[in-house]
Amino acid sequence: MKTALLWLQRLFLVCSIAFLIAVFFQNRTDIVSIFTAASYSGFAIAILFWILATLLIPVIALTILKDRKNSITFRTLLAIHLNRIPSKFLPGGVWQTFARVYDMNGLGITKTGISLVVLYENTYFIILAAIVSTLGIYLYSSNELYSTLALALFLGSIATIPLALFFRKRSFILSITAYVQLTAVCAIFWVLAAGAFYSYMAAIGMIAASDDALHTVVNYLFSYVVGFVSIFAPQGIGVFEAVYSELASSELPRTQLMIFVAGFRVLLMLSDMLTWLGFMLFKISVGVGAKQYAE
Repeated sequence: MKTALLWLQRLFLVCSIAFLIAVFFQNRTDIVSIFTAASYSGFAIAILFWILATLLIPVIALTILKDRKNSITFRTLLAIHLNRIPSKFLPGGVWQTFARVYDMNGLGITKTGISLVVLYENTYFIILAAIVSTLGIYLYSSNELYSTLALALFLGSIATIPLALFFRKRSFILSITAYVQLTAVCAIFWVLAAGAFYSYMAAIGMIAASDDALHTVVNYLFSYVVGFVSIFAPQGIGVFEAVYSELASSELPRTQLMIFVAGFRVLLMLSDMLTWLGFMLFKISVGVGAKQYAE
């Protein structure tokens, strides 16, 4: 079953990328002209938003480990996270997590503490996004299919609450203070991530007059959630773009709009690499400075 799913994911990934490339080449003149006329200041703002979101992610691990009475610092967790950014782009989408687990284990963090970090980083973000976006889609979307799907996802998110009883037996339940902090951090993260997406789409003129900021953010979060739960689509590639293109108000053909939405992934990759390069330059400068001081 596991092998079959892996091959299904690979097949879907190849087909999705091939489809996007084919659409791009068929419409390359129009697409290039739109990107050429884009607002580069809007791109810069989107990159800044995503860099801030990236720098915020280690706070999740810090909150959990501090609640477990671990003395690790934010600086250490941030260094681990930034140092392992390149592994994020390896096929599979899980290698950054594995690399960070290896690093935390090397620092003497308990298996339970590491398991908690992995659990909450991969569930708390998505549950919060699911609750907010599904309610928004159900209340405001005129698309009956997606409204029904939103309701199902919302009920599914609520249904995860009884799992707390299971987690309690496994000592996976945190303090109320920790949950309040996690909720605040995840909410800020999604504000920054949605800000990055909105800035990118606005920069290329893909925000329709009928779509205000709230609707755009709700559509983005919902599309991300649907892509996340689509286990056949690695990192939601293809699904995220298709769902957003269906929900957004746009005069462009859906296939063309998918290309522009997919471009957001390229911008995130660029943002991640800039963050990593900045971190590496900082490490080198600190190392050189320390060496000079020692001499």
